[in-house]
Amino acid sequence: MGASNPRPWRKACEEALRAHTEPDAIRIWGTTRENGGKLHPVFDYRFEHTLAAVKIARWLAPKVGADLEIVECAAWLHDCTKHYKEAKAHDAHAREASELVPAILEGTDFPTSKIAAVRHAIEHHVGLKLTKQLEPIETACLWDADKLSKIGAASLVHYVCIAGAFQPITTAAILERGENWLGLAREIVTSMNTAPARKEAESRMKFLERHYHQLRREWNEPMEETLP
Repeated sequence: MGASNPRPWRKACEEALRAHTEPDAIRIWGTTRENGGKLHPVFDYRFEHTLAAVKIARWLAPKVGADLEIVECAAWLHDCTKHYKEAKAHDAHAREASELVPAILEGTDFPTSKIAAVRHAIEHHVGLKLTKQLEPIETACLWDADKLSKIGAASLVHYVCIAGAFQPITTAAILERGENWLGLAREIVTSMNTAPARKEAESRMKFLERHYHQLRREWNEPMEETLP
C-alpha cells in the first residue's frame, strides 16, 4: 500500500496560526458570529498582520532571488506564538515559534531540507531596526516582509481595529500614537535589507506621513493649510 498523500503545507501553517491567534484575539476583543454559525474573534490582529506579511513575502522573494517556499513558510509562522500585550521580561516569541516549526510541518509536503532555513529566518525577524543587513537572503526577506506589513494603508486598518486595546479611544489619542509611530517607522524604512522592500517602504512612509498630516490638519483649527 502506498503512502498517504501529505497535507498541503500552507494549509497546515494557516491552521496552526489560527489555533494560536484566535484564543488570544477572543481574550482581547471578544467574539462575533458569522452567518449565524461559528463564533469568531471580532478582530484577529495577529492573523491579519501575518496574512499581510505573507502577501508581501510572495511579492518580494521572487524579486530578489530568494526561495519562496522558505520565505512564505517563515512568514506564516513567524509570530504564531506571540500573544498580544503579554508581559514578559524577555520576548522569546521568535525562538518559541521556531521550535514549533518541525511539528507543524510534519506530515506535510514541505521539503524537510528547507526547515532549518525557515527556523533561521524566524529566529532573526525580531526588532524594528537593524545595524547590518541580515543573511541569507531568505532571512532578510522575512524581516523586510514583516516590517513592511507595519507600514502603509493596511497597517492603518489594523491600527484602528486594535485601538480599543488602548484606553481611552479618542481621535486625539489615535493621532498622538500615530505620530509617535512615525519616528519608529522611519527607522524601519532605513533598515530594509533589500532594494525592492526599501523602495516600497519609502512609498508607504510618504502615505503615512500624509495621512497623519491630514488628520492633524482636520483635528486642529484653522484648516487653511494645504497638504505638502
